[in-house]
Amino acid sequence: MARQLPEPGRRVSLRRVRADGEQGDLIGFVITASESGLRLRDRRGHDHQVAWPDVVALRSIGVARGRDPLRTPLAELDALAEAAGLTGRVFVARVADLVDRLVPPPLEPGSPPPQPAEVAGEWVTTGTAADLTGLAWWAAHHDARSLQVRTADPEVVALLLAAGFTERGPTRPG
Repeated sequence: MARQLPEPGRRVSLRRVRADGEQGDLIGFVITASESGLRLRDRRGHDHQVAWPDVVALRSIGVARGRDPLRTPLAELDALAEAAGLTGRVFVARVADLVDRLVPPPLEPGSPPPQPAEVAGEWVTTGTAADLTGLAWWAAHHDARSLQVRTADPEVVALLLAAGFTERGPTRPG
């Protein structure tokens, strides 16, 4: 029977037979998929090679949603922005809301963000909108759940609002 290989970059959940003979679940992004098996990267950055005969079940899933970024205290967002050396108006979005309906780009392990950005826990903070989609995918692959953009540039503000970001405020002047 022909097997449809999952796209590199796609997040999947699979049940597999482990080396000890027990079944276990694994969630990760597909790095490669071939006729012999899959190579996945889990949320901790560990790679897993899984042969097809060990796969019991497999399904594509969206990126992790995480907590509602609109409920994050502004003081926490301010601290993240300060650590990244950024000021300005506060715009936030869930990574999942930005990329879940898009075809994922291939995963390039260890690649830098496509624009200047700082990751801290479930947040990625940046001061530009140069490549929001690329940054959102990069964030998802680094286990981040939300993006924060700090800016006072009216053109960037318009791009952020059109992309689905929500402005938070008030915050410290920047």
